[in-house]
Amino acid sequence: MKKKRGSFPLRAAFLCALFGVLGLFVCSVPLYAQTAAAEEGWGLDYEGKAIVAVLPLAGDETEMIRRFRNGTMEAVAALQKYTPREVGLSAVVMAEVEIPTDMPPVRSLAIGARYALTGGVYAGNRPGEHYLQLWLWDMAGSTMIYTDDLVYDDIEGAMESLPGLVEWLFSHIREVVITETGPAAKPDPLFTLGVRFGPVPRWYIVPGEVSSGASALNLEGGISGAVRINSLFSAQAEIIMTGDTVVYRGAALVGKQYILANERFSNVSLMFPFLCKVNVWTGPVRLSPLAGFYFTAPLGRARYNYSLGGGNNSRSWSFSVPMGFTAGLEGAVQYGPGRIFGGIRYAGDFGIVRITGVNVRSLPDLSFRRHAVSLYLGYEFGFLDGKKIETFLGELF
Repeated sequence: MKKKRGSFPLRAAFLCALFGVLGLFVCSVPLYAQTAAAEEGWGLDYEGKAIVAVLPLAGDETEMIRRFRNGTMEAVAALQKYTPREVGLSAVVMAEVEIPTDMPPVRSLAIGARYALTGGVYAGNRPGEHYLQLWLWDMAGSTMIYTDDLVYDDIEGAMESLPGLVEWLFSHIREVVITETGPAAKPDPLFTLGVRFGPVPRWYIVPGEVSSGASALNLEGGISGAVRINSLFSAQAEIIMTGDTVVYRGAALVGKQYILANERFSNVSLMFPFLCKVNVWTGPVRLSPLAGFYFTAPLGRARYNYSLGGGNNSRSWSFSVPMGFTAGLEGAVQYGPGRIFGGIRYAGDFGIVRITGVNVRSLPDLSFRRHAVSLYLGYEFGFLDGKKIETFLGELF
């Protein structure tokens, strides 16, 4: 079968022309928007500087007016925040209006300008004395910002003082500074699911002890799920696998001498915390004080090791009250599709852990109460963004 070749050069030329027109359109839209915003909307030039219309000065002193006008243009430009735009006398004549001094200029004389300067040169009260008066206007509302004058009898001295007068007038402009705080943090979704992992220092207090008799550093990790109640509160449940390592050191009589011996117990358990979280947003960071209760369940038997040997390698163990209290502080920040979070918590058992059959210590069992401070990092994903619990329940039922 023969392939139909078609007119490839013609199609290529058509596509090039089409993309050229589209490119010209895409480029012209921002240019038009920038021109409209700079010239008409905000009174800014292409560098973001405010445009100042400098109108002709009133008065009969032609040479003085010319020098003051040029000096005013230079003084405005020297402020580096404004772009002076000269309004010629011909524009005033064509507009058929008088040169304004103590009144705001008509908008047709200051098209696209954010501010305007008017004024005049007048004779003073003494022979040879003159004064220059300038008015600064806000063209957004045709309101006066400030006015002041410069009294002189020497034009050279007046020219030296002119930049100070212009700077003094413009110092009365009150600018609203908009601080960019970055994108607002997304509110919590209705449901979140996360994983966490971290070290947990524990210390163990035997009933009757004033301070802990043993301590250890363990690891724990698990999963968590939370439901947003409202913009401030959420409820969270967790499943955490953790462990204990209890080591007692002491002297043991072997024959006729005492030898330092170690007695080590280790176990693994599950914790089921149920927490209430208060979610406070500070910019993009969510801070969450939290508190609640947890339940514990033993996993298997406790492993037992005695440095001098003897006895079985495992013991049975249990909780007298498998419940405790926990509280802490958690922080989270948006990262990728979810949030990375970290926190610190305290946890303390209500009851005691009892390990039975401790024959080496000549005790029927070993009892201690657990306390812990956990440090952790994790990551959570959100589901059903923007929904409320009432809406979700209504859809469900």
